[in-house]
Amino acid sequence: MGTGKKWADLSWEEKREERFKRWLSPLGVKFVSPEAEKLYKERVTRFIKAIKMEEPDRVPVMLPAHVYPAYYAGADFHTIMYDYDVMRNAWVKFMDDFGDMDTFSGPGLIPSGKISEALNSKTQKLPGIGLPVDATTNQFVEGEYMYADEYDLLMMDPSDFSIRVMLPRTTGLFESFKNLPPLRFLQGAAWVAALADPEIRKTFETLMSLTEECKKWQAAVAEIRDIAISRGYATTFGGGIMAGAPFDHFADTLRGTRGIVMDMYRQPQKLLEAMEFWLNLTINTSIKNFPMTNCPLVMMPLHKGDDTFMSDKQFETFYWPTLRRLFMAMIEEGLVPMPFAEGRYTNRLKQIADTPRSAVVWYFDQTDMAEAKRILGNVSCIVGNVPASLVMTGTPKQVKEYCRKLIETCAPGGGYILAGGASVAKVNIENLRAMMEAAYEYGVYKK
Repeated sequence: MGTGKKWADLSWEEKREERFKRWLSPLGVKFVSPEAEKLYKERVTRFIKAIKMEEPDRVPVMLPAHVYPAYYAGADFHTIMYDYDVMRNAWVKFMDDFGDMDTFSGPGLIPSGKISEALNSKTQKLPGIGLPVDATTNQFVEGEYMYADEYDLLMMDPSDFSIRVMLPRTTGLFESFKNLPPLRFLQGAAWVAALADPEIRKTFETLMSLTEECKKWQAAVAEIRDIAISRGYATTFGGGIMAGAPFDHFADTLRGTRGIVMDMYRQPQKLLEAMEFWLNLTINTSIKNFPMTNCPLVMMPLHKGDDTFMSDKQFETFYWPTLRRLFMAMIEEGLVPMPFAEGRYTNRLKQIADTPRSAVVWYFDQTDMAEAKRILGNVSCIVGNVPASLVMTGTPKQVKEYCRKLIETCAPGGGYILAGGASVAKVNIENLRAMMEAAYEYGVYKK
């Protein structure tokens, strides 16, 4: 650091600047050419200026590609889960044929098929693993995997609860773990005794057999990421962490929609206590002293806070307080929270405006962008929200016109990133080109 101060003595803005410097000059990257390095720095600078509510040279763009490169190359979701060479070639082909993107979305959210089969998850279905082989996305299976009377059990020992209670309920491979003694007793020879159980031993043997496959999958994803950066594409999800709202932690993966709604009415104080516990645990174990990475953005998918799930009063009580404090803990470390507000957040805009200026980047799905600009225009950078339906079924002209209106509404004064409301799989590539063309044609800032 060039400030001469210790990290703890820096303001959040100074910490963020240090992280921005790393983003601009990532460690371990060998650019394919000086031109690629120049493009990379230009693109990252474009995003940094937008995040800081300044006017870059033009509006930056995040294309909603996700798994589309697989289909563009003639493959599909199912194939690339198993054949990592096909996955690599598909993403490289997309880069070869579509070279003027600002950023690039790699296949990091595409799981390994072999590992997924072995895990036998009860909470996720994938193409060919619970879904038709030609499915274009995964599907979460919601349920009450944690029971209403188990909040105290979780808070007493969250690691033990996760391993001996939740894993057996949610993942077939780990059903044997329900036979483990409490983890606090597993010291020394106690592990040997635990492995005497043939089912537990079989679980560990299966895990060991998957390590090489995991290394192959990780290497393939990392190679695609490195190729993209080396060619000059900006990284936008390289913070090494994905987080979420404390409410969603319980509503999504533990209690489910029905369970969490019942808890909001039947045991609201217990739910609030558990969220407070989880928030503090997350801050102290994941956020504080977060290491320097090649990108400070933290993607945060938000699921149950939208306008249609809970009232404004409920949002104010159950959702926003702990989410805001999680934001503030990240901001204090120089990280940049990027909540992806799935669904509609139009009614939430006045509440979520309560953050430091330029500290949070709000990525909107179906929110009224004119209202978002009006209310958050002097508070947060906003991102979004070309409808996936339009990108998938519209004409290039229609897509470009929609983007033009978004840019004219949201871009003045800076603080706007053009993006899709959700990712797509099968699409006419000309519609993606239309998004880029709109930014080049309508999103240029006059100096």
